[in-house]
Amino acid sequence: MKNASVLQDGRADWGRQMYHSRTFHKMLISITLVCLCFYGIGLFSNQYNRNVLSHQIQDTLDSKVHFWEEQLQQETDSLLLTQSSLTNDASLLKLHVAWDSLSNYQRYEAVKQFSYRLLNVKVLHSIAASIKTYFPDRKIVISADSPILDSYEEDDYGDFRQACLNEDGSICLTIFFPYNMNPSNRKIPHFYIRTTITPKTLQGKLEEMLGEDEGNVFLLNQDGTVLAGSGKKLEEDIASVPVLALVQEKIRTAGEEESIHASRDGFASGRLLFRLGIWLVYCYPNQVVEKPLRFFRIFNAALTILVVALLGAYAFYAGKSFARPLGRILQAMEDKQDKNSFLIQEKGKDELAIIYDKYNRMVLRTESLIRENLDSKYRVHIARLRALQYQIQPHFLYNSIFLIYRMAQMDENEPIADYAEHLGKYYQYITRVSDRKVKISQEIEHIRNYLAIQETRFGGRIRAFLGEVPPELADAKLMPLTLQPLVENAYEHGMKNRVRDGEVHIKMHFEDSIFYFTVEDNGPGMTAEELARVKKRMEEGRIEEEEIHALSNTNIRLKLHYGVNSGLYFENRQEGGFRVTARIQLTEEKYV
Repeated sequence: MKNASVLQDGRADWGRQMYHSRTFHKMLISITLVCLCFYGIGLFSNQYNRNVLSHQIQDTLDSKVHFWEEQLQQETDSLLLTQSSLTNDASLLKLHVAWDSLSNYQRYEAVKQFSYRLLNVKVLHSIAASIKTYFPDRKIVISADSPILDSYEEDDYGDFRQACLNEDGSICLTIFFPYNMNPSNRKIPHFYIRTTITPKTLQGKLEEMLGEDEGNVFLLNQDGTVLAGSGKKLEEDIASVPVLALVQEKIRTAGEEESIHASRDGFASGRLLFRLGIWLVYCYPNQVVEKPLRFFRIFNAALTILVVALLGAYAFYAGKSFARPLGRILQAMEDKQDKNSFLIQEKGKDELAIIYDKYNRMVLRTESLIRENLDSKYRVHIARLRALQYQIQPHFLYNSIFLIYRMAQMDENEPIADYAEHLGKYYQYITRVSDRKVKISQEIEHIRNYLAIQETRFGGRIRAFLGEVPPELADAKLMPLTLQPLVENAYEHGMKNRVRDGEVHIKMHFEDSIFYFTVEDNGPGMTAEELARVKKRMEEGRIEEEEIHALSNTNIRLKLHYGVNSGLYFENRQEGGFRVTARIQLTEEKYV
């Protein structure tokens, strides 16, 4: 009771000592490092996933912009090609060549037919706002909307460029006739066909390209001015896409670059359309991007709070559950004034109470354990001596069996005499063999005795057929009891459920210094799965099932004494049953 009171009074001191002990500090440092490692892994994984998502979004934007760029290029190329084919129109050439010789009615019909051709082109290409054919020398215009305009629009021909971007944001696609017009010649073309693409028609095309995708598509000139957009309210769309300002800045400084990217306040990707001299830009809304990324920010905050909470909880729990009990154990181990002070009194039921109990028992039984250890060694020595006394002498065993054999002969009981003779030879062989090699003929004779015993045991239910030993191997040597386990396996497992017509065939042959010993039975064999499992475990050398343990040992002995090319091989017979073959590599000195 006095010791218990002392421990109770010093409990607080032990706790304070442990909180300042190196062991407790190491515990805190270790758990802190573990938490920091997981925290760092979490942050790294978080940031990595965020970067992967950002790259995926950017790649998606790039692929879409590239696809839309090709669409616009194909659209403009198709328009130019169609305009070029119109220069060969019969009505147009007729108006150009024979205008003065045509009557008013003929002119009207020719103009009407060609205007209808222009209207078909405009209907097929929704991007075109107007398609007109200009005759500068005659000051007339044929349009898809009206056959003849009253006034001719003055034009500087745009330096005879096929594609020209106007200040109002419209795009003109022009085919001049003749085709090889040169600005330096300052010649007036005979006629030219011009398609005008306005921001309004561009807006419809961009809206059609965007489809149901989120975001906005814009067309900008090389000064960064927005010409058209996919939305119906261009100014509101521009204001709602903050990343567009960064895009405009990059376009102004793009130089010879063909593409641009932006990822501040959203994502954007743009490509330059060389023929038109404008930029196609796809802006992904920031709120759509931030929605999946918001999870990563919440995850970071939750991870931080969790790590701090775990560290605090662990410090409190470790101090209460480990520091104080360890202090009690240290105090008990350091107090040497009274042997009873080594004991710890604890009424709890947790694992530490078990440790206290085991500790007390360890202290009380230290001397008795030493004494018991000495007594145990003495008893083991006595047990070994007694075991030697009770060993059966091999000569007593097979002498007794041969006595039965002679008694059976005296009574003229030939079956028992033969059985006793074979049994005696069987046990005489297995009790006399050692690690020294025996002749193969001796091993086969031992198998013949074993077969005779089994024939007496099973009668006509199982028949065995033993082949002849190859003459060149009659005096060859091998490890004893190497082949008999294969025959025993056929009886014990292949024939154990066979009620009649059981057969065991034993074959031998010698080829290229290799002795093949094969045992076949007509039992049930193995399933494909069982056979694969046995082969795999045999290769790994870890077959421990009792039913094939002897074969496993035989396989190991063959590989150990005759090399890795030797061993046992299993397979199912096609006609039913099982086959096991021992492959033994014999060198010249081993069998000659």
